[in-house]
Amino acid sequence: MADELNKQDDSVDTPSTDDAFELAKGDPNLDIELPEESLFTLDNYLEMYNVASTKPGFTILTLLQTEEHLSTSELSQALDRESNKLHYHLRKLKDTALIRNRRDPNTGTEDEYSYYMLTDIGHTVLTHGIKTGVEKLAAEEHEIQEQYSK
Repeated sequence: MADELNKQDDSVDTPSTDDAFELAKGDPNLDIELPEESLFTLDNYLEMYNVASTKPGFTILTLLQTEEHLSTSELSQALDRESNKLHYHLRKLKDTALIRNRRDPNTGTEDEYSYYMLTDIGHTVLTHGIKTGVEKLAAEEHEIQEQYSK
């Protein structure tokens, strides 16, 4: 039974992102027009939201929103996680342009100070995407619950 559930149903074609993008064009609530000279594709934007919506990603973005910049060790202390367990999430956030990493050689020691900062894109995704979306869902939660309990 479990094997049957894990098998992919080849008879159902899952639309690609481009196909889904085309399907959404007819719906004013889903129509997403990217500028011709856009630096990012729809896949890039979807990946940004995917990474930002993980618990570690969201928490790191929120911390960087409240602080100007934080080092890996400062993030590790704030999140009560080992710094080596943060590197995967930091890399994903950095690869999707939500945070950036800077090195400051003027630390007064032989070691450079490496820190992370929220990018403008990261700020927009956090405050206008995730925060607004969660607040809207929470506000409509009762109505949604009534719709699905019928």
